[in-house]
Amino acid sequence: MDSFRLFLMYRLLILFLLFSAKTFAQDGSNSGIKFSGYVEAYYSYDFNQPEDNLRPDFLYNFNRHNEFSVNLAVLKASYETENLRANVALMGGTYAQYNLANEPTWAQILNEVSVGFKFHEKLWFDIGIMPSHIGFESWYGMDGWHLSRSIMADNSPYFLTGARISYEVNEKMDIQFWLANGWQNVQRTTGSQSIALGLGIDHRPTENLLIHYANYFGNESPQPIKLYRFFNNFYTQYIKNLWGVTLGADFGIQESYAGDPFQWYGVTASLRRQFGEKIFLAGRAEYYSDPNGVILNEGLKVSGLSANLDYNFADNAMFRLEARQFISPEAAFSLPGGKFSQGNTAVTGSFAVRF
Repeated sequence: MDSFRLFLMYRLLILFLLFSAKTFAQDGSNSGIKFSGYVEAYYSYDFNQPEDNLRPDFLYNFNRHNEFSVNLAVLKASYETENLRANVALMGGTYAQYNLANEPTWAQILNEVSVGFKFHEKLWFDIGIMPSHIGFESWYGMDGWHLSRSIMADNSPYFLTGARISYEVNEKMDIQFWLANGWQNVQRTTGSQSIALGLGIDHRPTENLLIHYANYFGNESPQPIKLYRFFNNFYTQYIKNLWGVTLGADFGIQESYAGDPFQWYGVTASLRRQFGEKIFLAGRAEYYSDPNGVILNEGLKVSGLSANLDYNFADNAMFRLEARQFISPEAAFSLPGGKFSQGNTAVTGSFAVRF
């Protein structure tokens, strides 16, 4: 009965958003309200042919094998005036299914829910479920250079729930300060009584160059035992004319029951080239090391290579094709019959539309 009530409630919310969008479009009085949507469908084939139809468990996007699926579908309503703003976005798809698998049922459909007000000409205060300040890849695939997300992105927070202060220092620098419920949590972990901290800095020394630093500090264990995590993310992105380069690195350290703290890190490098008005080619090399399994379930060291072709059907529509290879010194990738391999290769195609 509870599941049915939740299903009915979400259906009513979606119908309300659709009805409101139609009403405002007809009478032309949007009163600062904007409606938007995003749909990203895909097909992926994993040459290891996993029997459970799941790609490696450190992937949270495009992770269903040999089936047509929807990675992300979002319906969003936004309201903004000079001093106030609010967002409500509902979602579905395999991104929501696997990224929010540990959240309560009512939260698994919430992509973004936030309200904010302006303290000062350059300072905003927002509270709710919001995109995190970490990394250069978001849940919107069209905004990234690659069809899939990097291992670093899939294993650091896409969103945080909490309070955020955003300050525009000047035209070249922005700063964010966070108080959050935890490491990509809607609700705090059962038994935890701690609030996490975060800092994000974007610096644009020139028109073509962006330098970003972000961190996260919080307790990742229920009371009374505390295991603090300190995580750092850095990337720099340079785009000029038809070329683009992105270099990124993560480093984390967390206290352990064993005494010595555990450490993990990741690095990624991407190169992108535009051909004409509609075609992009991109390549990526990456490495992730988490031998103690702080982030990755079993503990893993893995290298990755990928190449993708993008074709823009229109300004708001994109077709993508990607080949991706993982290699590990351990036999970490499942094969049929209970066997394992040191490598994993997959080809994925996707089609995304923003409206």
